[in-house]
Amino acid sequence: MIKENSKLFMEDSSMRIKNLCFVLFSLFTCNVMAVELIIPDDKAVILFDTKLGIVTFAHQKHAELSITECTTCHHKIQPEDTAVKPCHDCHKHDAKSKDVLKTSKAFHTRCIGCHEYTAAGGQNAGPLKKKCKLCHIKPETK
Repeated sequence: MIKENSKLFMEDSSMRIKNLCFVLFSLFTCNVMAVELIIPDDKAVILFDTKLGIVTFAHQKHAELSITECTTCHHKIQPEDTAVKPCHDCHKHDAKSKDVLKTSKAFHTRCIGCHEYTAAGGQNAGPLKKKCKLCHIKPETK
């Protein structure tokens, strides 16, 4: 009985230490990333020309959401960075590397995933899977 209680105490202590380390690490990284990066006016709204039509991304609007940070999408940003690389710098249309997602896969995974997560939490979200034409808008032809 004493051995079992001792083992439970050690496991509980170990978990507390892990949790404390995680919290301290989170606080540190949040403070390091607290440098506010400003979205340039020409990037407040970004248009992506795709095979299925033009996708309009309200960059500034997404940046102002309470559930997002720059690192939500720009996952490779470093604390010392003073500018953010565009998605296409890493995610290419014709990416052949298994380590880096193609542009379409990266956007669909990140965007739709976040919209589904937000909608599942009962909040309004942007377009979801299988609703391609809500994002991809073909220009009108005359």
